[in-house]
Amino acid sequence: MHKLLNLLLVTAVLVSGFILYSLEHETRGFEREAAKLQRGIEAETENMRLLNAEWSSLIRPDRIRTLAERFLGLSTLKAQQIVKLDDISNHVPAEPVMNLQAEGSDPIGAIIDDMKQP
Repeated sequence: MHKLLNLLLVTAVLVSGFILYSLEHETRGFEREAAKLQRGIEAETENMRLLNAEWSSLIRPDRIRTLAERFLGLSTLKAQQIVKLDDISNHVPAEPVMNLQAEGSDPIGAIIDDMKQP
């Protein structure tokens, strides 16, 4: 009876040792994966900092003004360009510059017809 009990206890110790070893191996695998993910998070955080710095550089007002002047032909607003609402009527002609209906044609319809033709 003692031999059977000893055999069962030895078997239980061996099984528990195997289970403990398996858990330790699995735990170390999870630790490696967690460290890998942490390094990935740190790399992405650094990339976000870099992109934020680049974005701040790209949206500087003086840079945008320079680009608008160079490529769009825009310039900064001058005080002489600001008019009051009452002064607008002095600058707008009473009659249209072109009287499109005088010819009796439909210019927009003509453009659409030209687009339809192959």
